[in-house]
Amino acid sequence: MIDISKNLIGFDHNLNIIKNNFNNKSLPNSLIFYGNKGIGKITFCYSLINNLFNELNNKDSIINHTNLVYNNSHPNLRILKNEFDEKTKKIKNLIAIDQIREIELFLNQSSINNLPKFIIIDSADDLNIFSSNALLKKLEEPKVNTYFFLITHQISSLLPTIRSRCIKFKFQNPTFQQFKIILLQNYNSIDPSTIDFLYDFSKGSPGLALKYYFENINEIFHLLIEIFKEKKSLSSNILELSNNVGAYNNEQFKIFLTLIRFVLINISKINLGINIQQLFISDVSKLLNELAQYLNNKITLSILDYLNNNEKDLFTFNLDKKIFSLNIFSTFSKI
Repeated sequence: MIDISKNLIGFDHNLNIIKNNFNNKSLPNSLIFYGNKGIGKITFCYSLINNLFNELNNKDSIINHTNLVYNNSHPNLRILKNEFDEKTKKIKNLIAIDQIREIELFLNQSSINNLPKFIIIDSADDLNIFSSNALLKKLEEPKVNTYFFLITHQISSLLPTIRSRCIKFKFQNPTFQQFKIILLQNYNSIDPSTIDFLYDFSKGSPGLALKYYFENINEIFHLLIEIFKEKKSLSSNILELSNNVGAYNNEQFKIFLTLIRFVLINISKINLGINIQQLFISDVSKLLNELAQYLNNKITLSILDYLNNNEKDLFTFNLDKKIFSLNIFSTFSKI
């Protein structure tokens, strides 16, 4: 698991606007931070709140505020996110209405040193209709000196009534140099070629890239290339890969499926005459162009159809992931 970094890279414009409005007492109580997943919106929230607390207090308490904020133990900060389900031993898919109701006590508690209160919802995409409506009521009747920060990766997923109650701040993907700095801060031994690959595969999202790096996605990518070149329904490479991914949890396996789609969709583009070289900075385009000589669109579309038709059942019924992955490549024997 990647910890929240205390070093914010980029987003200076949004940070300055919000801080200036806060200092001028003109900051609205409800804000939406939207942009692609994994680009640093939650890191921005922590950094902003930490900055505001530290500026409002004397220097003697700066370290204390910082530690409390980043340990999620600050009495004036609450984070709402998907909770762990003790029964299923999995992270819940949605933020429930009870979680929204529970912040009522927090809102009614007296504030320490008259400091503002902050509620971060990460992410608001996971609110269902009931929790959304419960949140809307709180946004419509905001408490004084209390601020809601709603993080969303897809702003259209929020209720129009919630969107209309909030000021919106768009977050752009970091530049490649910013992306590189963020990755090296977390793993200073990443080699340049892997950084390039992670930038391409994650579409410039440092958060996703760090997750992919932890899952050795670059190694799996090159193994997939060899498997697709073999065009066999069963081989030692397929057995090795299936044994490994068969032990994955659901989140890890979804990353694996994302990688397969990434390869096949780009192969389809190449076969349609689209130049993908300009889309990537790594040697991905070269490898995929070589692979396109082995796979036609009949094969790529057949495998993509299998994924689209069976992925939901895989996770709904907790099917065997090893068998599922073996079936992906069995397509070669049917064409």
